Amino acid sequence: MLELNRIYNMDAIEGLKQIESESIDLVFTDPPYKLVAGGRKNSLLRNNDGENPFTTDGECFNFKTPEFHDWIPLLYPIVKESRYIFIMSNDRNMRKIWDECEKAGFIFCELLVMNKGYGVPSSYFYKSCEYILMFRKGGYRKFEKFGYKNVIDVKMQKGKNKCHPTQKPYELIVPIIESCTKEKEVVLDPFMGSCITAKVAEDMNRQYIGFEIDKDYYEAAQKRLQAVMPQVSMFREVAHEK
Repeated sequence: MLELNRIYNMDAIEGLKQIESESIDLVFTDPPYKLVAGGRKNSLLRNNDGENPFTTDGECFNFKTPEFHDWIPLLYPIVKESRYIFIMSNDRNMRKIWDECEKAGFIFCELLVMNKGYGVPSSYFYKSCEYILMFRKGGYRKFEKFGYKNVIDVKMQKGKNKCHPTQKPYELIVPIIESCTKEKEVVLDPFMGSCITAKVAEDMNRQYIGFEIDKDYYEAAQKRLQAVMPQVSMFREVAHEK
C-alpha cells in the first residue's frame, strides 16, 4: 500500500492504479504533453542542460508521453465525492483533456488562467498564459476560502532558480489548495516534476502523494523536500506555542 507524504519514483499510470478508492481530496497536476517547435529554435523552454527540449515528434522528456485517455480515467475512482481536480494545459491540448475528463465522469467547473507576465513569440499573438481546467466529481463542495480570482498572476522561475523545464510557481498552487481543501486532506499530483505541489501542501498542513518517473528529477525533489520539511516543522511548533 502506498504511503502518504511521499513522492514515488515510478510511472504515474502504475502508481494511480495502486491508490485506494475515494482517498484523494484534490488533484493538481501539470501533465506532460507533446510540443512541437514549429521552427522556433529560440524557444524559452529549456531542460536542465540549457537545451531546447522541442523535437519534431513532440517529446520533451526522456520517457514516452502518456496519452490523456491512459491516466485521466484512473483519477475518477480514487477521488472522493464532491472533490475537485485541476489539470494544466496549453491551448492545443485543452479540448482533449476536457473531453477525457467528461468521459471519465467529471463535471466542468471553471477555467483558470495563469498569467506569466511576459509573452513567448508565436506565429500569431504572443503567448503569455497557460490554462488550468477545473472539474469536480459529484456535487458541489463549498470553498474553504473565497476571494481568489480566476486569473492568477505569477512570476516564473528562471536561471538557477529553475529546477525543472516546466516548473510552475509556488503562488499558483496556493490559492487552489487553500480554496478547495481543509488541513490534513490529501493532495495528489501524478506528475510531480519539481515537487512544488508537495512543497505547497506540506507548507499548508495538507497531506500529499505523487509520482515522478524521471530518476534525476525525483532525487532532486527529495533533496528539496528534506531541506524544507525541518523548517516547516519548526515553524509549526513555534506557531503552536504562541
